Amino acid sequence: MLSVSERGSAPLETVFAIAFLLLLLLGAIEVVWALYGRNVLMSSAHEGARAALELGRSSSDAVTIATRSIEQSAGALVDELDVGVSTETLDGRSTVRVEVSGVLAPWGPVPMPLPVKTAATVSRSATPGRD
Repeated sequence: MLSVSERGSAPLETVFAIAFLLLLLLGAIEVVWALYGRNVLMSSAHEGARAALELGRSSSDAVTIATRSIEQSAGALVDELDVGVSTETLDGRSTVRVEVSGVLAPWGPVPMPLPVKTAATVSRSATPGRD
């Protein structure tokens, strides 16, 4: 038989366990969203660089393509989005570098904005047939 001081301890322990598991689950979901946002930025930077070099688009088109890709894939997940493009031709090789930075919007049990910065570089020979 339970003593008077132990009565009601099982429901209280259950509430604490459920709260802890819920906090753990929401934290895991927050990490997944952060990784998703980072991957969207990385792939969008690559898509913009590829479009500029392989499809012969201009630097402003590369910015537009990367920005549109992020907005369609991540939506409101990325704040303060900044996309920059630099092009260079050196020793017969054309290089396009797209840098994307932003802040992943806070979400979850510990809402912290997470700054993310990534870059993609694509290069190829300026002479046709020499890759």
